[in-house]
Amino acid sequence: MKKKKILIVDDEEDLLDFIAMVLSDENYITYKAKNVNEALSILQNNKVDLILLDIMLPEIDGFSFNNMLRSDDELRNIPVAFITARLDSQDKIIGLKEGAVDYICKPFTSDELVNRVKQIFRKVEDG
Repeated sequence: MKKKKILIVDDEEDLLDFIAMVLSDENYITYKAKNVNEALSILQNNKVDLILLDIMLPEIDGFSFNNMLRSDDELRNIPVAFITARLDSQDKIIGLKEGAVDYICKPFTSDELVNRVKQIFRKVEDG
């Protein structure tokens, strides 16, 4: 089975490194981006299986970036899970309405993250 590739987009570098380390330990291939431009650059050169996307990013927020992805023929089918400190249920509803496969609230444990990612891949594979 080929290793799943995950793009992590978060402007908090410590959290970015933590998520990448946790998922790498689980045999996922990870790419890290601190902003939308870095994420787009990675997506131009790599096919990923999941995007973990922070909502509060510099320049363009995660909701807007998700909308950009959905309007791109090459990228629209990549599952997106929001990772955010925004706990408002309205934000969750917006995220899920806009096609997110999950909404993971910060702070989270490494076990929660790993299990949510595994669950996302099971959902995606089951179609």
